Amino acid sequence: MSDPFPLVRRPPQTPGLPVLVSIPHYGTQPLPHIRPSDYREAWFATFAYGFADTFVGDIYADLHRQGATVLATPYSRLFVDVNRRRNDFECGPQGVYSRRGVVRTHTRRETPIFTRPLSLAELEARLQAYYDPYYRTLEQLLGELRAAHGTVVLLDGHTGSPQRMGDYEVILGTRHGTTCHPALAAAIADVFAAHGFRVSHNVSGYAGGNIVRTYGQPRRRQVHAVQIEINAALLMTTSRQEFIAQVSRGEIPAKAEAALARCRACVQAVVTTLPAALAALSA
Repeated sequence: MSDPFPLVRRPPQTPGLPVLVSIPHYGTQPLPHIRPSDYREAWFATFAYGFADTFVGDIYADLHRQGATVLATPYSRLFVDVNRRRNDFECGPQGVYSRRGVVRTHTRRETPIFTRPLSLAELEARLQAYYDPYYRTLEQLLGELRAAHGTVVLLDGHTGSPQRMGDYEVILGTRHGTTCHPALAAAIADVFAAHGFRVSHNVSGYAGGNIVRTYGQPRRRQVHAVQIEINAALLMTTSRQEFIAQVSRGEIPAKAEAALARCRACVQAVVTTLPAALAALSA
């Protein structure tokens, strides 16, 4: 695998803007040692793509061109979910058990995904190799931006499941106002609204994951953190009903190119708006 880990894209001009964009569910790749024979059923190999945030890279991955610093992982959260707590799993006689934790060992219907259980020692080695470096790099990048600017905005970029998000278009998560100054969250919401999106805040299940929870400390650390969730249904021509079936067949849904361009323009405007919003707070 030629890609470095984690993926970091820096702005052309140093130090860039006081904005760090984390994309924890960017990756669609299996870990380097995973083989097709490791899956309990052959079609489970599609999970690596299916568990990624659909088209998330099309929206957030190039924001370094607007001056943000971008951090992502190439690996699917099926294997390591860097937006979960490190200890978010159970361990029983058969090994690690986790349906929606820091790894995925079973489907929601309790079916094992892999041919053999994941041992606690194997999980620990995986976390040391792919979870801990993400957080170390995130900490390092935040430190660099704080040294350059004093205060930083951390945007945790996602696209959400059409089934789970339903009719919500954009959800901003700030752990109910604790991880970001309300004026900054309002500034972000205003940009989305100006681009024609309906914006909701801190909807149950979308109030902010482990990254926002861990680093969003405006007073103590001068880091304002916001989770952005854009409904993936807006980004594809595939219907919600067909989406899961398509991904399960190993197919990639067709992109709604105009909608993707609209979302890209919107998040670009968010990034370029934030420095002035930060300055207004200081004033």
